[in-house]
Amino acid sequence: MLILVAAVVAVGCVWACARRLRFAGAPTFFHPDVLRAELASKGIERVRRVVLATPQADWERALLGAIEEPNPELRAGLVNEQLSELDFRLARWERVPRVCASIASSAGFLCGSLVLRFGLTAATAGPDEVRSQAITGVVFQAVNVAALGVAGASFAIAAHVRAKKVAKKLQEQADALVDALTGAP
Repeated sequence: MLILVAAVVAVGCVWACARRLRFAGAPTFFHPDVLRAELASKGIERVRRVVLATPQADWERALLGAIEEPNPELRAGLVNEQLSELDFRLARWERVPRVCASIASSAGFLCGSLVLRFGLTAATAGPDEVRSQAITGVVFQAVNVAALGVAGASFAIAAHVRAKKVAKKLQEQADALVDALTGAP
């Protein structure tokens, strides 16, 4: 039963970390590099038509609206507001992998120590001839349960590192898109 508890906790943490990776990797409907490539090859009118025709492209639509603002001072503020919105989207569930690493490892070690405690209690009650084998079996079970927690924590750590890299790269690509839209070098 305890191995099932450790497995459920580890799988739940993996799911939450995978969701964080999705939020970091796709905070907007269109990838900024795709829009920038379309802008370079087809022009602003094509990009505008595609963005306006796509209901899920709310950030992109707001960015185009900010870029098209005639007042230069207001335009800068609106563009910065959209970049702040992107930062907010990229930071969604940012702390989840760290929390999941802690939860998965703690649950694995707790369940492993409970397996060890209950198993050793039962093993010492048996006859002397099989006690050594029973203790060895209990220790292996406890290590297997704890390993589930370590596996969940390892995935969470890897997801955290990957999401951080992906988010940073996406911010750079969004900045390049804004530069391309505004005509900055």
